[in-house]
Amino acid sequence: MEYQRGFERLVNFSDAVVAIAATLLVLPLVELADPGRSDSFVDVFREHGVEFYAFVLSFLVIFTQWLSHHRVFRNLIGYTPALMWINFMWLLSIVFLPFPTKLIAEKNGYDSSSSTLYVATIAVSVIAMFVADVVVSRHPSIVAADSRDVERVRTGAVGSALILIAFGLAFTPLGLWSLLILLLAKPINHFADRRTTRRLVE
Repeated sequence: MEYQRGFERLVNFSDAVVAIAATLLVLPLVELADPGRSDSFVDVFREHGVEFYAFVLSFLVIFTQWLSHHRVFRNLIGYTPALMWINFMWLLSIVFLPFPTKLIAEKNGYDSSSSTLYVATIAVSVIAMFVADVVVSRHPSIVAADSRDVERVRTGAVGSALILIAFGLAFTPLGLWSLLILLLAKPINHFADRRTTRRLVE
């Protein structure tokens, strides 16, 4: 079953939740701006540097995940019940992210359980968008224009595989450094694009 009515409300609601999540990220930093303190910004940053780093990292994560969401939904004119529930899971992971971010800041980034929870939250978000891509590719009637469905699904598959590897590595002393493996996504997809192009030429 597919729906077109109310699709804009779904997208607008999603954008609003993302905005709320981003706002929640900055609240711990706002609390540091105590008018009664005479410390300079350098002193505050030196004392609470981990909180600033955690904020920047999580803001970048939310931004990149919003871009992934935008790429999936920008060409759609409707949705299916499955897509709506997948979107709900994605939103849940996004709005939950400030919690593990706070834990990381409190533990100075060295607590393995906090790092694992953080990576697991991102994994839910990445995999949710991959599943959304699969659902969209199987319902072309909700797509407004031609899009590279196969390549987009493949891109999501690569990202999902890498985040699962990162999740496994998060249990090791690497912790949050395991997220660096996501940097391999672009070169892997580029390599796959080149191979696909060669096959088409041949």
